Amino acid sequence: MTTTPDKESVFLVSGLLQTERQSDGCRKLLRELTVNVRDKVITVPENFITDFSSIPWFGRILVRWSKVDIAGVVHDRLYATGEYTRCESDTVWRLTALAGECHANLFQAWIGWFFLRIGGWIAWNRSRKKRAKH
Repeated sequence: MTTTPDKESVFLVSGLLQTERQSDGCRKLLRELTVNVRDKVITVPENFITDFSSIPWFGRILVRWSKVDIAGVVHDRLYATGEYTRCESDTVWRLTALAGECHANLFQAWIGWFFLRIGGWIAWNRSRKKRAKH
């Protein structure tokens, strides 16, 4: 997976994101979410629990969440499964953030990616520990 952004290489396959708020503030997917990122299909199953992103708190003020919610869900799923490396998962976040009708602007996508690279290791390690238990 290269790191050159190409908006045309990412598109939503399954339709709009539908979630239900949980008591802890996280969201549960009400239906499956599928995206195609550079000809690789990534599916987030129904009932998956997400917090929408792993961007550290200090980077959240610069990224408009409504523009990157799908990117956050896909990213959370990739961290949870470990099917991609952390670097690849973060790149998928950036590419997905740049895609779609309500996409983030270039600054938000790159700054979000930058903060994921700096602080995402905390969420990545937490996910690795959860995977090791199962």
